Amino acid sequence: MDSNDKIWILMSRSLSGEISAEEESELAALLESHPDLNQQYFMLKKLWNKSFTSANIPEEEKDERALFKKIINKAETERRNATEIFEEKPEPLLIRLFSKRLLFAYAASIAAVLIFFITRPVQNIEQQPEQLITAHNGSRSKILLPDGTTVWLNGGSKIYYDYEFSGPLREVRLDGEAFFDVAKIKDRPFIVHAGKIDIKVHGTAFNVKYYQDDKNIETTLLHGKIEVSDNTNKEKPSIFLVPNQKLIIPAERSVSAKAPSKKAYELLNLDTKLEEKERIEIAWIYNRMEFRGESFEDLARKLERWYNVTITFEDDAVKSLMFNGSFEKETAEQAFSALQKVAAFNFKIQGREIFIKSPDQVTSGIK
Repeated sequence: MDSNDKIWILMSRSLSGEISAEEESELAALLESHPDLNQQYFMLKKLWNKSFTSANIPEEEKDERALFKKIINKAETERRNATEIFEEKPEPLLIRLFSKRLLFAYAASIAAVLIFFITRPVQNIEQQPEQLITAHNGSRSKILLPDGTTVWLNGGSKIYYDYEFSGPLREVRLDGEAFFDVAKIKDRPFIVHAGKIDIKVHGTAFNVKYYQDDKNIETTLLHGKIEVSDNTNKEKPSIFLVPNQKLIIPAERSVSAKAPSKKAYELLNLDTKLEEKERIEIAWIYNRMEFRGESFEDLARKLERWYNVTITFEDDAVKSLMFNGSFEKETAEQAFSALQKVAAFNFKIQGREIFIKSPDQVTSGIK
């Protein structure tokens, strides 16, 4: 039994109150490595506990609880009986986080549970704390926010948001990289806080890249309209982006709409001749890492998040090597071997650590 099979069985037992203490610990460990399922489980468990723990449960809620458990149990039965009947078809903006067999078994039943219990009126639920969803290095995750907005998280990313999105503004905080397909809700703007900038949107699709160890904050708009403002100085005018534009802001500087120099920000136009899936800014959504004219030092940060490794440069000279290319299905060793074909350096892999040196500093064990 693989981890995906196990996690659904334990989730079912936990929600129905039949899980042991040992199984509860095992479930917690599995959910830690599956942030997308962790979100679904958290939401379901909260609604379950708040709705059904009263001593005097109304008859209609007893029926709902029975239906809920029936759906969960049906999903587990379908999982056991599911067979591989999928055809390979490209799915735009879909991160295949689960095996095809599990997707077939659970898609309809879990979606039904989520829609039913998230949209139904629930009485006496106090305000929930801020939620955190994490995509660990080496992974990419797809999540659904309570308002219907879909978010894709790149490796090494975190997103924080209010559990119910209950206020006049829908606000999230981002540390890392995310693609947002925002559900349009009249009079309830969607705002992304990313470091020193705030991005105000309505119904739109855009990418935001804000890693704290990167030099720049990048925002790429595909559809709709967004407004970017400096949250360190509210008096500065906002920058408005139209579709197929990319905004690059140095992370250590405040954003300025007057742009007295190129150092304040850059506003670039995307190549509209390219299909969306071919654009380097969102290639990661299609499980492809693209890089153009990047130094080895900058590229190393991407490689660390992509492969869940730690990269150490053992001399400074090799950091300035420049690279263009892309990786999709390559292993870490294959990726570094490919880079070696266009630049001179040596590397050594020890577990999840990769050591890089200039070729004139060859030592035993260095490739």
